[in-house]
Amino acid sequence: MKRKLLKSFLWIAGLIVIFVILNAKVSTRQGVNYIVHTKRIPLYLKITDFFDRHYNYGVLTKSIIKGAKNDEERVMRIFTWTYGNMRRTTEGTPIIDDHVWYTIVRGYGVDDQFSDVFTVLCNYAGIDAFYSLIYAEDHGRRLVLSFVKIGGEWRVLDPYNGVYFKNNSASIATVDDIQKGKWVVVNVQGEPKNRSDYEEFIKKLPNEKEIDLNRANIQSPFKRAIFELKKLTRH
Repeated sequence: MKRKLLKSFLWIAGLIVIFVILNAKVSTRQGVNYIVHTKRIPLYLKITDFFDRHYNYGVLTKSIIKGAKNDEERVMRIFTWTYGNMRRTTEGTPIIDDHVWYTIVRGYGVDDQFSDVFTVLCNYAGIDAFYSLIYAEDHGRRLVLSFVKIGGEWRVLDPYNGVYFKNNSASIATVDDIQKGKWVVVNVQGEPKNRSDYEEFIKKLPNEKEIDLNRANIQSPFKRAIFELKKLTRH
């Protein structure tokens, strides 16, 4: 009898602890016109939102790449979808920076958000991807480029402008191809674009050894858990 009572007490105590933990307030942030606002929400809501986004990414990505035969085709499907479904932020429209999924739902964004959407969906397709801000020599202008890893090499696309780099073999150009001058610029339909618009940025492309992944690669629960563990070990 005492053992049963103790067991019941432990169950109830455990449920109370779980309830208290899940209702603990945690922070979430949203940027509006480059001003970051922090608000407090229950932990359970943050967890459910995270998994909701995770499964939505998966469903959307599968629908986009369905029938694609290789990684390059998957990348081009996602690239075409991003350029075709996202709209540029118009004057007077607030620039909102929060989770990538909400950018997809809103359907508009600025240059880095186009690349954020594109690279996150690539990662959900099983293709390593990230984006980087490339500045011109005088630092007066910037270009946001996306990098995807196909066949062990990083390749370069520009989702915001709907163009990408092709090499002499008509494949998506690698960083090495571009640095060696073996590239042309084409739009989503494969039509040539003005190469001179990109030449001043090419000198600033990161070398293969400098390339790293950003948040596009940590949207799934497993990768996010690894990322958070690494953060903890650095402190």
